Amino acid sequence: MVTKMMVLYAGVFFLYFMLFSLSFRKRWFLGRQNRKRGMKNNGENDASKKKSIFVDMADYLYGIGMETKIFQQKSIKDNLKILYPEIGEKKEKEKSCLRRFYVNKIRLMLLLVFTGNVLATCFFIGSRMENAVKEGKYIHRNSYGMGSKEMGLQVQIEGEERGLRQNFAITVEEQKYEDALVRQMAKEIYLLLPDMIRGMNTSLEEVRSSLKFIHKIEGYPFQITWESDNYTLIGPDGNVTGETAKKEGEVVHLTAILTYDEHREEYIFPVCVFPPAYSEEELCRKEIYEMLIQQEEKDRCSDKMELPESIEGQRLVWSKRIEDSSGYVFLLMCIGAGMVYLLQDEKLKEKMEQRNREILLDYPQLLSKLMLYLGAGMTLRNAFQKIAAQYNAEKQLGRKCRYVYEEMLLTCHELDSGIPEAAAYEHFGKRCRLPQYTKLTNILVQNLKKGSGGILNMLRQEVRNAFEERKNMARKLGEEAGTKLLLPMILMLGVVMVLIIVPAYFSFSI
Repeated sequence: MVTKMMVLYAGVFFLYFMLFSLSFRKRWFLGRQNRKRGMKNNGENDASKKKSIFVDMADYLYGIGMETKIFQQKSIKDNLKILYPEIGEKKEKEKSCLRRFYVNKIRLMLLLVFTGNVLATCFFIGSRMENAVKEGKYIHRNSYGMGSKEMGLQVQIEGEERGLRQNFAITVEEQKYEDALVRQMAKEIYLLLPDMIRGMNTSLEEVRSSLKFIHKIEGYPFQITWESDNYTLIGPDGNVTGETAKKEGEVVHLTAILTYDEHREEYIFPVCVFPPAYSEEELCRKEIYEMLIQQEEKDRCSDKMELPESIEGQRLVWSKRIEDSSGYVFLLMCIGAGMVYLLQDEKLKEKMEQRNREILLDYPQLLSKLMLYLGAGMTLRNAFQKIAAQYNAEKQLGRKCRYVYEEMLLTCHELDSGIPEAAAYEHFGKRCRLPQYTKLTNILVQNLKKGSGGILNMLRQEVRNAFEERKNMARKLGEEAGTKLLLPMILMLGVVMVLIIVPAYFSFSI
């Protein structure tokens, strides 16, 4: 099993290497061809312009897939043509749109598989770096101070059938020190601590800056806690506030408490705290800060605050401190871009659902217009072209694009190009991809074949049915909106409950 997994991971890396080599060779070859011709890349040579390794590999796989007809899914092609009517019958635009869609999908798949293979390889190697059971019967404990470890063990009883194994989980505690050794190490720490906690001070007999309280020393098992008999001068974190100390110094007793298992040792260190001795830079900073405070208090009645211009004859140049958060923005944008790429197919499905819903909502209005123009004496072709022309004029004035009227414009172009009227209406129904429009197309084709008698009655009946369907759709959309609002309502209920319960709790506590 181990050998198989190794072969699998190595094989994946080899396949990626071969794919990268082939895609790089293809891009180099296309670039060389274009340089010879003195042309810019276009159309089928889009792959030679890509910078990303995974895009190049995805484009290469797409080229192979097109040759073997793997990426010639009619449903995807139809959906893209429906969502982007401007593609029309132009093969170049259709190929370019399909290429972009599939290259994005393949690129994401390659990236995820490669990342998964890298992580799986790391876990595979890491899980086998060390064999926990030595000589078939020993488990090494963690050394002193390294903590316990969880072990998963597997045992097979000799004589039993192969494969009948028992699994166990056990916690192996770290190695413990003997009592005599613990006492000896405590004495060693007592000698080491004065130099370790003095920080930037020369010694504990002259402390002017903060101490460095040590809570753990490497190589020793003790946890160290500190106590002070004068927290106004030395705080629990070792911070020294020597401004309040006397010039001749004040003695503060620090207690170091060493604990290990059931052992406890206490050591007291006398510390003499003096007022801090500032460096020139610190004195300068302190003086500038005091000048700022004084100036701020002085100019409180003014609409602006004047900053100090100089200190000790040296000019001060002020500017606003800039906090650059561009790195975080870039990281968030990268994460957002990754999420967008992962939702490509879902977005395509959502667009298709939105288009179908929009076409269905426009159905009653389209029927009403057709019935109106036919009732006024227009022929079916003229009525169709009149509706399309009216939409086109409104579109030029800034009206939002509506899919069903775009399909009507395409139908009018077909009629103008000489396609038979019945065939153009059938194409219109197929492009709309909804049963309601298929039924309307059948009515229109039947009218052309058998004459116009009774078409108005059929359209009236269809209008009534369409308005009933639209009411049902509106009701369904309202129910979906209520369902979507359920989570925000639950969150608001939680906020309201907190606003009610917290004050009530504190009032009972009082």
